[in-house]
Amino acid sequence: MKKVILSISAMLFVSVAFAQNTSNVDQDGLLNGSLVIQVGSNDSDVHQDGILNSATVLQIGADNESTIDQLGGFNSATVTQIGVGNSSDIDQGPLFGNSASVFQFGADNSTDLTQIGFFNSSDAVQIGWGNTATAYQFGLGNESETYQEGFFNTATTAQVGFFNTSSIDQSGIGNWAITGQLGWGNASTVTQSGILNGSVVLQAN
Repeated sequence: MKKVILSISAMLFVSVAFAQNTSNVDQDGLLNGSLVIQVGSNDSDVHQDGILNSATVLQIGADNESTIDQLGGFNSATVTQIGVGNSSDIDQGPLFGNSASVFQFGADNSTDLTQIGFFNSSDAVQIGWGNTATAYQFGLGNESETYQEGFFNTATTAQVGFFNTSSIDQSGIGNWAITGQLGWGNASTVTQSGILNGSVVLQAN
């Protein structure tokens, strides 16, 4: 991991020297708020339609891409990208009170979070290279957490229903996990450490 951090730091140094950032913010509605901070050469798109939605984006490095789409009210999204070639896509709405956060440190990590419903929560942390995290939430009060450290790990979470909880923790190389939850009150925890481990969890009631 120290070698990864050193190589990323070197890429950051070169990237900042040739910096060109692009930020697009499109707001329609009432009291929506957006904060975008970019250092290097990055791209950010924020689209807010509704009331009291909030979006925060911090990008440091090169070729990082962030897209936040919020439709409804009281949704919140936070994206932090440090490194090179990371991508994040957060879609919230068309209802209320959803929250999502993405933290990416490294290179070529990818996160896709989709929330449709009320008061769903989804968090993704990626440290390393080439990790992929995807979470789909449909319903009320679902919680999804993904933590990835290493290389080329893949995590997919799908929640349909009410108050389901899912946690996927991956450390290593090439691990993969799929969690699917249908109904209410299901709980799943997956922890993977090593190389090429695989897990499938399916829950319904």
